[in-house]
This record gives sequence, structure tokens and C-alpha cells, in this order.
Amino acid sequence: MKRLINYLIGLNVLVLGITLNTRSLLGVAAFTTLPYAVKETTPISFGIANIILYMVLIVVQLLIERKIKLDILLEIPFSFIMGYIIDLYQMIIPASPESLGLRFVILLAGNLCTAFGVYTMIQSHFILAPVDGVVLSISTRYNKPYSLCKNCFDITMIASTIILCLVTRSPFYGIGVGTIISALCVGRIIKWFEIKHFSLIRS
Repeated sequence: MKRLINYLIGLNVLVLGITLNTRSLLGVAAFTTLPYAVKETTPISFGIANIILYMVLIVVQLLIERKIKLDILLEIPFSFIMGYIIDLYQMIIPASPESLGLRFVILLAGNLCTAFGVYTMIQSHFILAPVDGVVLSISTRYNKPYSLCKNCFDITMIASTIILCLVTRSPFYGIGVGTIISALCVGRIIKWFEIKHFSLIRS
């Protein structure tokens, strides 16, 4: 039960971090650039765009694993819950302020929340987010370092976003200085949490 509570807290903090990144208007984390661009170029909400991406990633995991696994199938209900929570937070969190300084504060707060949310969810050993699941499947299947696979995945998301924006003749939505800052900071913050063995609720 304590692990479940930690997991649910981590899930909500992660969504809060994703929402704050979008509200900064300085660039979102690499793994959310594609759904953010879809949101900006179509009538689809940010949460639904994430659900669609997650479904694609789940199919990719099944193809990589070459068998149906329960832990991957459990990512399906997780994806819908995550998407709906994202849309809820998008409605609750107000629009970005005009002050550039405040927007950077929001961006940094978003990175901190994203790192804490990911760390807490992984430490809880429950259902992986499809983004993390597909990277883990690639790493395991092809015997490559997880960090390398994660970097390649992030680059793929950014490249897909650029292609989508070029095809639709739109600005490069979601890609900015915040994307670079997230790439540099989130992993290091997660590492700090790992070193400190931080946990909200001890088992």
C-alpha cells in the first residue's frame, strides 16, 4: 500500500511537471514534444495526444518483445489514466505569465517535478510509463545501455516533431531552450534522488 501511494504521488507530480513545462512556453521535455506539437496543430487535446503516442509505444514494445506480457498490457489502462490526468492539470494550471523570469522559474519547477515523479514511480516498482517501457525493451532486447537508448528515443521524438511541423508548415512547437535545459537537468536530478535514496513514504 505504501508503494502504491508513492506511485500515485509520483504520477501526479510527473503530470504537474509536464504541465508546468508546457506553461513556461520555453520548450517542453523531449519525450513530450511530439504530443505537444500534435495538440498545437490539431483539435486533439494534449492528454489525448499523449494517449495516442502511448498506444503506439505499447505496440512497439510488443513487437520488440515478440510476445504478449502482462506488464506491457497494464500500460494500456495507465495510458488512459495518465492522459486524462494531463488534461485535468492543463485545465487547472493557469496560463504562462508574461514575465520571462517567472517563466524560467516555472520551467525549473517543472523539471524538478518531472524528475521527482519519474524517480518515485520507478522506485515504486509498479507499472512503467510506455515511454520508459519502450526504452527498457529496446535496451534489453538489443543489449544496449539504457542511457544510450533513452538519448536515441529523445532524439527520435524531437526529429518526429520537427518533421510534423515541417509537413504542417507550423512553428516548431514545444522545442526550445526549455527542451535543452530539461535534457541536461532531469537526469541529473533523478540521479541525486537515487544517491539520497529519497522517499516520501518509507516501506
